[in-house]
This record gives sequence, structure tokens and C-alpha cells, in this order.
Amino acid sequence: AYGGLLKDFTATDLVEIAARSALTAGKISPEIIDSVIVGNVMQSSRDAAYLARHVGLRVGVPIAVPALTINRLCGSGFQSIVNGCQEISLNDSEVVLCGGTESMSQAPFAVRNMRFGTKLGIDLQLEDVLWSGLTDAHIQTPMGVTAENLAAKYNITREECDRYAFKTQQRWKAAHEAGHFKAEMAPVEVKVKKSKQSLERDEHPRPET
Repeated sequence: AYGGLLKDFTATDLVEIAARSALTAGKISPEIIDSVIVGNVMQSSRDAAYLARHVGLRVGVPIAVPALTINRLCGSGFQSIVNGCQEISLNDSEVVLCGGTESMSQAPFAVRNMRFGTKLGIDLQLEDVLWSGLTDAHIQTPMGVTAENLAAKYNITREECDRYAFKTQQRWKAAHEAGHFKAEMAPVEVKVKKSKQSLERDEHPRPET
């Protein structure tokens, strides 16, 4: 969840945990991986430019194996799988490590136009990279407004959205209680004050809402 127990983990850290768990679950040696492809949008950490590369190295993929970080906005994780399938179909690879990762909690604040100095008396402004990243600067439209435009275009009411949101929360609760997520969840050790605990479920779902 945004600002939750995983806020101190970079996007690279998070996908490393997922990758290790997936390789272990599938009993796959990182030595046989031919390519690493990771989807990422926000690029919120210092090593974001090397994200896919670092993930491969961290989980033991041979250093000669190529890595690719891709951005197709909200579909970036899915696109990594598409790219992986294409590589396999073209016989470029036999085994591809694919995934998607994001840490909006680590999105930084930035000061623009500071690289080559500023004029005397300029009031420097901090830019919230998370907020600005959620706005399409080409058309000056925030993502929230796009959602409103789509709701109007397809005649989706707020009440319908609320009912559907509630239904998804109830579905999550039923699936969680039935243990359907266990095969796809990786526990993460997190620090809580002076102790450590294992985070084994998503923080965001609120089935009581």
C-alpha cells in the first residue's frame, strides 16, 4: 500500500523478492535464464535505469544475459510477458524472467532547472514527481480526469463504480480466506519499530468497506 510497510523497499527490491520466489517455486535455476525483462513506469529509485539488469544480477542470472526495462504505463508488467513470449517464439530465448514492479511510495521530489544555476532571487519550487507523473503534460490532463471522461463516455455512474469496488473487495476476501493467493504471494520481512515481522498479505484490500 502507498506509504505502507513496504515504503522503504525500492521497486528493484520488490521485483527481486518476487523473482526469487518465482524461481524457487518453479524449481528453475537462474543459470538457464536467457533474458530478463521488467516493466516499470515511475522510475522512483536511484538504480531505476538499471532495474532489469540489477534484478537479474541479484537473483543469480549470468552476467552475460541481456536485460530490458520497459514502460507501457499501466500495462508495463503485462508487456514484459508479451516481450518474453515474442523472444521465445522467435527462438531468441528459451527461458525469460519477466515481471513488473512499482514503488509510488518512493517517488521523489525534484527541483527543475537547477543543473546550470539560477538567477538571483528565483523562488525554487519542489515538484512532486508522483503527482506530476500522473498528469499527461502533452494534454495537461491528470489521470483522475481521464477516469471521469471515460465514465462519462461509457455512461458509468459513481454508484456503479462504488458497487463494483465493493464487490471486488468481497471477492478478494473470499479468495484470501480460501487461500487462493498463497501460491502467488511471497512473504516479505519488514521492520516495525524495533522488531521484524513477516508481511504475508496485501495491505491495501479493505473488505469491510
